[in-house]
Amino acid sequence: MSCSKQVSVAVIHNFTGVDEYQVLRRRVRAGSVDSPTGNLKDLERITTVREDVEAIVVALREKGFNARSVNIKDDFDRLLGALTSPRPDVVFNLVEYFNDDARQEDRVAALYDLLRIPYTGSPPMTLAICQRKGLTKHILRGLRIPIPRYVLVKRKPVPPKPSGLTYPLIVKPAWEDASAGVDEAAVVEDRTRLEERVHMILKDYRQPALVEEFIDGRELGVSVIGNSNPKVLPVEEMDFSSLPPQYRGIISFESKWDPLHEVFHMGELVCPAKLSRPVMRKVRDIALRTYQALGCRDYARIDMRLDRSDRPFVLEVNPNPDLTAGVAFMASAQASGFSFADTLALIVGEALKRGEAAAASAAAIGDKKEPG
Repeated sequence: MSCSKQVSVAVIHNFTGVDEYQVLRRRVRAGSVDSPTGNLKDLERITTVREDVEAIVVALREKGFNARSVNIKDDFDRLLGALTSPRPDVVFNLVEYFNDDARQEDRVAALYDLLRIPYTGSPPMTLAICQRKGLTKHILRGLRIPIPRYVLVKRKPVPPKPSGLTYPLIVKPAWEDASAGVDEAAVVEDRTRLEERVHMILKDYRQPALVEEFIDGRELGVSVIGNSNPKVLPVEEMDFSSLPPQYRGIISFESKWDPLHEVFHMGELVCPAKLSRPVMRKVRDIALRTYQALGCRDYARIDMRLDRSDRPFVLEVNPNPDLTAGVAFMASAQASGFSFADTLALIVGEALKRGEAAAASAAAIGDKKEPG
């Protein structure tokens, strides 16, 4: 897709503090850190937040958009200024939290709506629902979309036998994303470990603990793009076969974000995943139903696991997922034949369509109010 340079895109993100990847890169170049794999180039290849955002800006400019990046730094005045001085034609929304609180992500999108500025990604209601894992699972269960059996524990003590769940269980913070609070100890085999883990979540994260049956099987990411005719992209699998036996094979916080941990380098992304046709049909159908049921818009990723009988279960729904080139959502887009820039332009195009439709609707209402 190509677009006139007159279309301005504000790529709005929110980052405060120190970029640990940038610090790590400096340490690598100074020779003060060792790579778990023994290959320092593995650490050098990790991109910083600034580089990830800049890659999006550059790609949008390549497609003809007048794109600029704005880091709002948890500052409402900076956010408002990015939307008014100058006012963009469309916002590429990369904001995942505000005031250091992931639960305020939806408020930022609501501000775009109040200012009638079209923006990429899901609307406030979807962002709010998906941020609350228990509510998401309640909706999916009501629609008979398969999920692991679960219970929310809001306070101690832990129920004697939570909802008849069967060990092993996995315990997560109910309101976090990006695998925060998930490590190898999150999977528990007995009552003692369960109580310890729930207590840690309640104390350290100050939110309910989501306790669900651990699906011991394959980990899939199923990305969806589009709206009127949403497309399921090639399914990705995180292959954990190279992990040492002491590791469960889960996407933990360390495996996602800690380059100095050995598991960060051990999972292998396989896309497209090698699934039988019946299983693939079921996985794609469940992903599409989930995407539409929760009101996802433009793009999203549905995390699933297959049990030992190849039955799929939805674990989490990720509206506005990570767009790092070559990873997760973008790996699936690439496997489908979309370039990085083409994918971003498609997402922006969907937001522009909404803006044009809203403007046409407002004009039609104004015409009706004109005296005859």
